[in-house]
Amino acid sequence: MTCVIDASCLIDLRKGGLLRVLGNLPYRLIIPLPIRASELLDFSDRQWQRLDAQGMITHDLTPTEVAQALMLKERYRALSANDCFCLVAALANRGILLTGDALLRKVAVSEGLRVHGVLWVIDELAVAEACSTCLLVDALRTWQSDSAVFLPQHEIASRLTSLARQP
Repeated sequence: MTCVIDASCLIDLRKGGLLRVLGNLPYRLIIPLPIRASELLDFSDRQWQRLDAQGMITHDLTPTEVAQALMLKERYRALSANDCFCLVAALANRGILLTGDALLRKVAVSEGLRVHGVLWVIDELAVAEACSTCLLVDALRTWQSDSAVFLPQHEIASRLTSLARQP
């Protein structure tokens, strides 16, 4: 299965210290080239190299995909161009879209895509035993205390409780 990751998820995953374990998931991870090049991410060369080494694929959109993204932008004016690039990449790769953006989520679902966010990534990392429980707890606590991370507090609390029960 393929997962296309948008900037909001990558930012939150970095804040949570989870970038280094993304490659342990049983998914093909894709980032559209315009997102990777975005100043919003501000990732170091070393961070990109680490993600590349884990198998992150940078998807350079074809001219047809760029045209499709522009048509989506025209139809959904509130979406950013980068949102549309992520949407098109997910559609082209028949993948899951990972985003924290509510509007992008709504549009992606209307376009027939599966959509998840960073809390789903936590769940998948836990199920796959792809990292330590301590790392997952640390990520959740970091997000819980960060006013720039917009995740449902009850969902974070639920996962913290669930992870505390694990040996």
